[in-house]
Amino acid sequence: MAYIDTNYYQNEYGGIAGGDSTLLAVLIKRASDVIDQITGYKIAMSPNKLSDFPAFVQEQVKKATAVQTEHFVLNGQQAFNGDALNSVSIGKFRYSGSGASGNAGRTNPAVIEYLKPTGLLYTGVDTL
Repeated sequence: MAYIDTNYYQNEYGGIAGGDSTLLAVLIKRASDVIDQITGYKIAMSPNKLSDFPAFVQEQVKKATAVQTEHFVLNGQQAFNGDALNSVSIGKFRYSGSGASGNAGRTNPAVIEYLKPTGLLYTGVDTL
């Protein structure tokens, strides 16, 4: 389930154009999947999905989805695969990155910042 639509991405968030609307819809769906993965599917498992949450949480999720969509627009296929540029060779010159994980480039760090105040990142055990 996509947490935003192309109208929200383009008009509310003011995102960078992602080609045609069909491609943008695919990027939004993939970004929504990333949000689900990061939040442990808490939104997807609630009966009415995003509408079950308070307005503040809904808006933070939408912003996080828009930021991640824009990340995909700017970084293309490499962002889907988590492929970061880890090494470059030109003749005898070789530069290697610091060994960052394969997912380092997959998610925009702003996604986490938008989701932090929502409680959706909590992975502990609830108490009674």
